[in-house]
Amino acid sequence: MRIDAVLCQKILIAVESDPNAGCGQSLGISVDGYDEKTVAHHVKHLFDEGLITGDEATHLTSPFPEVLVFDIHRLGKACNLCALFPLIGSYS
Repeated sequence: MRIDAVLCQKILIAVESDPNAGCGQSLGISVDGYDEKTVAHHVKHLFDEGLITGDEATHLTSPFPEVLVFDIHRLGKACNLCALFPLIGSYS
């Protein structure tokens, strides 16, 4: 599956704006216009790249990768997200 930079940006924004981020609770992430499987693959990618913190929870019977997301990694909060995705431009 190709990585969609716009979706990655939307996921990071969703995690950062969640009021439970950083509380040690797993966050439910959904993005309008994307199915659960596609979002899950992109969340796993962001987790593997160290941009979000959480625990991997994929099982042999899982239909797609599962990551219990807790927060954006400190690097993600300290960085300008536009620098991570220069082709997208600014975000709101």
